[in-house]
Amino acid sequence: MQLVAPAGSFGGLRASINGGADAVYLGMPQFGARAKAENFDEQTFKQAVAYAHLFGVKVFVTLNTLIKDSEIEQAYKTAKFVYDSGADAAIVQDLRFIELLKNRLPDLPLHASTQMGIHNADGAKALARLGIKRAVLARETLPQDIVEIKATGLEIEYFVQGALCVCFSGNCYFSSLASSYSGNRGKCMQLCRKQYEFGGKRGYYLSAKDLCLYDKLHELESLGVDAVKIEGRMRSEEYAYKAASVYKSGMPTDRALNELKSVFNRGNYCTGYLDVNAPFRVIYPQTQSNIGKFVGSVSAVSGKKLTVKGHSPNALDGYKVIRDGRELCGASVRGGQLTADGDCKVGDSLHLTFDGELAQKIKTIARKLDVDVRVTLAADAFPTAVLKHNGTTVTVTGDDRAQPAHSRALSADDVLRAFSKTSDKPFAPKISIEIADNAFMPISALNEFRRKAYNALERAITDGNKPRRVSVPYIGLDYDRFDGQGRILMVETSDQLDKSILDKVDYVALNPRDYTRFDIPEISKPILLNAPITMRGNDREVISSAIERDGIFGVISNNLYTLSLTDKPVLLGHGHNIIGKCDMPHVRSFEADDFDGGFAYVFGYAPVMTLCHCPYGKCVDCSGSDTLKDDSGRRFALRRYKAAHCYWQLLNCVPHYLCDIPQIQSYKNTFYDCTVVDKTTISKILDGECPSGGYTRGNINKGLK
Repeated sequence: MQLVAPAGSFGGLRASINGGADAVYLGMPQFGARAKAENFDEQTFKQAVAYAHLFGVKVFVTLNTLIKDSEIEQAYKTAKFVYDSGADAAIVQDLRFIELLKNRLPDLPLHASTQMGIHNADGAKALARLGIKRAVLARETLPQDIVEIKATGLEIEYFVQGALCVCFSGNCYFSSLASSYSGNRGKCMQLCRKQYEFGGKRGYYLSAKDLCLYDKLHELESLGVDAVKIEGRMRSEEYAYKAASVYKSGMPTDRALNELKSVFNRGNYCTGYLDVNAPFRVIYPQTQSNIGKFVGSVSAVSGKKLTVKGHSPNALDGYKVIRDGRELCGASVRGGQLTADGDCKVGDSLHLTFDGELAQKIKTIARKLDVDVRVTLAADAFPTAVLKHNGTTVTVTGDDRAQPAHSRALSADDVLRAFSKTSDKPFAPKISIEIADNAFMPISALNEFRRKAYNALERAITDGNKPRRVSVPYIGLDYDRFDGQGRILMVETSDQLDKSILDKVDYVALNPRDYTRFDIPEISKPILLNAPITMRGNDREVISSAIERDGIFGVISNNLYTLSLTDKPVLLGHGHNIIGKCDMPHVRSFEADDFDGGFAYVFGYAPVMTLCHCPYGKCVDCSGSDTLKDDSGRRFALRRYKAAHCYWQLLNCVPHYLCDIPQIQSYKNTFYDCTVVDKTTISKILDGECPSGGYTRGNINKGLK
């Protein structure tokens, strides 16, 4: 399997390559999902591509944010630049941008970002029509679905290490609706890493453990995964090097985990959704940050000075002290003594969070290319050098003839010393020399010959590793498009409807809690079924059966899988994250900062997260409803829905409400998400009455950042 490693900076690029990565992924200043990484400007990007290709390492560029209409031409120019600079593929999310790229740059290979939420074979089939070669699967994808996705012919890339988003891939709007800084545009404020109150306790109840699938590599390969990916463009060079080198090593699992924890470890890791018990093992509520590698328990305390038996700290190491699973304070080495920043006691756990020795070591590590060099010199002839590396051969002739020696002839040692100087080239030469008697060259000329030879080899290797692009045709999504207009009202059950409400709407959408059983009201209005964002494993049978039930006129799709699941009319829902002009009928994303096109999401307690784990940590006889409370006292409702598996939505603490915006009064197509609203309130909202208790206009006035 290919190993894909992060490159948040040029230093990170070198570290990942030195660690043994087969491919790196990196971003430009705009349009990548890690806006806060150092990233690459045009000059350093070209250098990065050349450096990576010298080692045969592929370069995948993140152009995977949602893109506004005002930005799309600049996004295209960026894509054209990375294409012209020799990038091997672009990682993308935005459906409109994908279509533009396939029309204007058909030879640029596209990889579907994990933000597209591809997690089943039906979604993979849609990607084939979009001309996409590879999908970085949603982290929530189940093993049985990986096998079925592979059968479609799509290349599969799967995350194996690093931060695990708690929300289903690509559908987190928490940061966006709270601050306008959108995770779907690379600017997540990480509200999931804050404390919340749940079940009467305070903790980090949205903070997922780091993912570590080192011991699952053979399983992933057997399932059909083509490439495994390490998350971490925001993390250190030490992390990039260590993670890549460990995943390439084949070392025993216990040792690998120890090595990995020394550079970053949130929550002592989890195995994501490859584990059948994953829904109960994802969250680590005690602390949300790096807890490092356990090195021992504090055996003695003297003031701030700590002793840990059997551990000799490096002067550059950094530590955290943990008590009862929670971070107590930091610690470092001062004057040769391990010293804490807080009050510790015997029995506290000491964890290494910064490996000073590794930080020093990676500055000296350099990946080298084995090169065979044969140099031939003879008097009155131009010198020649034949250089070979891994199937690439160049023959270089010097610019100056060797001369007959008048005193001392060149020796083999002279030539060896000259060609051993590889300068800035990452070559490890094995040199053989043939010198005819009495040949002489000035050392300066010999050095110039060497530079010419190594430059020629470098160009030949990089040219040989340039991408060989083949156009994958764009066919376009194939489905029966919903052509209705007017007002769509979405409810959970028919109990929320009456004649006066129905008289005010054109369509009713059902958003059931349980897709295995729900009532279809006998009403005169056409009924749409809101298909969930998620369809994993045996969910398919449940959701497909629900869609095909009599009385269901059409479907609201929130993930690409829906499009190949039915022949009924389909309206793209807010889960498709459409924020700009689009010729496909759709519900505008509620994180958009305008409503120019599609159905405007004018009311609803927006689902800011969709969760595939169980918030209780074990299966209990729950009601399917609960709340999280933040530090400000705001309450966010948790709503469970079921197919074959259970899922939860985290709803915004206040409703989205655009009805009082003058332009909405004359706007033709509107969408009211009244899933968790009672009948009386529905009637008032449809009449344009503001909800009591406050509301948000989302990003309409603030602007989506």
